[in-house]
Amino acid sequence: MQTTRFLLSGAALAACAAIGTAQTRVQILHASDLEGGVDAITDAPNFAAVVEGLEADAANLAIPSLLLSSGDNYIPGPFFNAAADGSLRPVFQSVLGNPNAREGEGRVDVSIMNLLGFDAAACGNHEFDAGTAVYQTIVGTDIRNNFTEARWLGSQFPYLSSNLDFGGDPNLAGLFTASILPSTAFRGTLANLQAAAAAPKFANATIVTRGSEQFGIIGATTPLLEAISSTGGVTVKSPGAGTNDMVDLASILQPVIDSVRNLGVNKIVLVTHLQQFALEQTLTPLLHGVDIVIAGGSDTLLADGTDYLRPGDVAAGPYPFVTQNADSEPALILSTDGQYSYVGRLVVDFDAAGVLQPGSVVAAQSGAWATDTTGVLNVHPSLAVAFANGTDAAAVQTLTGAVSAIVTARDGNIMGKATVFLEGRREAVRTEETNLGSLTADANLATARAVDPTVQVSHKNGGGIRNQIGSIDGLTGELGPNLANPLSGKLAGEISQLDIENSLRFNNGLTLVTLTRTQLKDVLEHSVAATGPGNTPGQFGHWGGLSFSFDVALPAGSRVRYAALTDPSSSQPILVQDGVVVGSAPVRLVTLNFLADGGDSYPFPAFETANPTFFDRLDLLTQSLPSGAATFANPGSEQDAMAEYLLANFATSAYATRDLAVGDDQRIQQIGTRPGLAVTGQPSNPSLDVTGAVPGDFAVLTMGFRAGESALDFGPLGLFGNGVASVIYVPQGFTDASGRTSVPLPPNTSFGIAVVTQMHLFTIVTAPMPELTGATTESIVVSL
Repeated sequence: MQTTRFLLSGAALAACAAIGTAQTRVQILHASDLEGGVDAITDAPNFAAVVEGLEADAANLAIPSLLLSSGDNYIPGPFFNAAADGSLRPVFQSVLGNPNAREGEGRVDVSIMNLLGFDAAACGNHEFDAGTAVYQTIVGTDIRNNFTEARWLGSQFPYLSSNLDFGGDPNLAGLFTASILPSTAFRGTLANLQAAAAAPKFANATIVTRGSEQFGIIGATTPLLEAISSTGGVTVKSPGAGTNDMVDLASILQPVIDSVRNLGVNKIVLVTHLQQFALEQTLTPLLHGVDIVIAGGSDTLLADGTDYLRPGDVAAGPYPFVTQNADSEPALILSTDGQYSYVGRLVVDFDAAGVLQPGSVVAAQSGAWATDTTGVLNVHPSLAVAFANGTDAAAVQTLTGAVSAIVTARDGNIMGKATVFLEGRREAVRTEETNLGSLTADANLATARAVDPTVQVSHKNGGGIRNQIGSIDGLTGELGPNLANPLSGKLAGEISQLDIENSLRFNNGLTLVTLTRTQLKDVLEHSVAATGPGNTPGQFGHWGGLSFSFDVALPAGSRVRYAALTDPSSSQPILVQDGVVVGSAPVRLVTLNFLADGGDSYPFPAFETANPTFFDRLDLLTQSLPSGAATFANPGSEQDAMAEYLLANFATSAYATRDLAVGDDQRIQQIGTRPGLAVTGQPSNPSLDVTGAVPGDFAVLTMGFRAGESALDFGPLGLFGNGVASVIYVPQGFTDASGRTSVPLPPNTSFGIAVVTQMHLFTIVTAPMPELTGATTESIVVSL
């Protein structure tokens, strides 16, 4: 990656001039998934500084500039919650120039966007997470005393979505307009509070005017919204509600696009929050008249070789993604990473007819502009200049500094220790087992068993894990445990209340349910149904008390091949074998109340409707559970479960289970990723000798390899491989007092040891592999 970037007034301008003169050149700055977390304390001011630097550069050359968001502008969590602290009131009053301003959840996030002058934003899913009543207090106004006192002016930009119906929600219906208004119509000023109170906040589309040029901005939201957030009376329009059918979505968007074009606007930008970049790639060619699509919800980082990227970051593809619309005219799709980590920048020409000219894009100026210190210095001569008094960056820094004081106190409340990086990043927790996912699932299981000892399995969704707990080296990208925080007194490796709140931001309640084994397989199937290349589905499950394997190459709904309960006391441990449900004993499970209510489209509500007595739902938040050693979160919530589990198990002895590569994962085993074993011999009449064993040990020998491949897939019991000819395992004891057994094997077969472990039955350890001796003889000896 190169670190040299050019502003428009430098060498890149000359490069642009060589392309030729066009009717309009425009700069579009964009962001997605701002989702203020703890890192926003530093990154949000830097983001503001980069935006100001790029906008100033464009202004010097009289190039119009737009600032757009593709949604998820905030998310419940420590940063979001800190805005409601009373200590923020004088800060809001000062920064906003409003003596009557009041604190409130999410208001720091929106104040940052207001200060920077965002022109429009798509409606994301996380804006709904705290419910529509809270959404209204963040986006809407709070104007009192006969329009003389403004406690809050709300968002100063429109939230856009053409495929949402706000009419059925009493909190948001009055803030929606079906009219296509200029973006300035959504603003309000202290000078005219009556007009500010009447200003709408939601629309299908808006028009942004820069000089004589007009740009139509149309919004779209994931059609899965109702299943993944708390939408109240807001519904997704049909056709296509609840699906990712882009043909259906296009049929809703096209009339809105046509309405904007009929007003004489020939430059059309779509801001979308579809959560999977592949969906924007599918949608764009279906739409007439669209020039630019700004993708959101997937955190897909697009960049080119001239872009400076934060250490450890790797681009998912080139910036911009070039395609065509339904008119066979060029169209560009833009995307960048979230959490204030990058400002996306496109500088592009339109011809006199409003047709986009992709050849005008110069790599040295367009792309991903990082917002770390190096990124700020790429657009400013010094940090002092970037954060000088009177700049938007300085105002944002004042806001986040006030947040920092609040969260620092929480960072000093220590819950436990870890010597490893706890993996909670989106690309991991939504695609594979991680150590943080397993840790929080185990914590929920422990809390559930304290209430009901019959609970066997814990289940939660990857979308509910919002951040890692640990450090990332800014130069090397190396992952490690938490660094010390001298301000809070936290020592290196310690895990604080803040870490837990920042990772488990939604703090869902725990819910106990009883499932048949068929129902549990259905839940397992749903947890991996959306898994696939490039996908990061929030429904991806994390588990405690259970291990399973799945094959993503199979159709959704039939991917789970083997599953087992991992408690050695289970009387019927095998749940699924060869894709078929095994056993009849029901399973008591703890999940999150969000999922039990049908969140992420999980089928729990249908199970309850079928037999509520058998389902036996118990919501722990309603049980008046006693407070434990941790008191910052409600008993029966996932944050409290995590805190209590850490205090009970890792307060003195640190958690040390490192995160493994997907092929080494034990609880969630993805067929096709398992470690390969070399063929070590083909004896004509072999037997397996195990020496040095003790009662309770078991060994597994997997016979045969898949045709044309050198890798084997091992399931949670070590009982299977995809296409494997034979499997032999010794589950508990051995034949003599010395711990030696001899097992006859099929003749003339290749072999490799899959598992040798001294852990309890049905737990797998794949590394380090035991040594094989006598590989070319009739006896294979394994020393434990």
